[in-house]
Amino acid sequence: MKLRTPSQKGLVTGAGMVLASLFSLYVLKNPVESYFQFIVYFIFCLGIGWSLFDYSKSDTEKKAFKDYFSVGFKTFVVIALIMAVFTFAYFSGNPEFRDGKIAENSKLLIQQGDHLPNEIAANSEQLKKMFMPLMISAAVFRYLILGALITVIAAGFLSQKNKTIA
Repeated sequence: MKLRTPSQKGLVTGAGMVLASLFSLYVLKNPVESYFQFIVYFIFCLGIGWSLFDYSKSDTEKKAFKDYFSVGFKTFVVIALIMAVFTFAYFSGNPEFRDGKIAENSKLLIQQGDHLPNEIAANSEQLKKMFMPLMISAAVFRYLILGALITVIAAGFLSQKNKTIA
């Protein structure tokens, strides 16, 4: 089966990123915030590049910057959606990460010495409520910004390359 659309390539890339993340977390036992995350970002870059490069080889006559950007956009939006769902699923199933971060924050507040115990407890409850939306929005924002940046650079390069060939 040949993958034809940018969305299909985004699905495959997103699945690869999820599998790499699961491998890192459960097989290699890396923490969530490990350097292995750069490999996941590398897969992300490869997926967008694959989609754009494949489009550059297509038979479409006119290939302007906006056409390349459109292809890249369709790819990285699907990937961002997949990673948002993965982020939700992972942190829903692993509340110990959230609890560890909240405990670190409470410890820092205690060390500052200018907070009452009831303020620290209220802060911890507020962080529990905000944690999931914060993690999901951070993941979506990170992948959308990085995807747009990669797409702009690659689309600029490929659209210029297309002009010199024609």
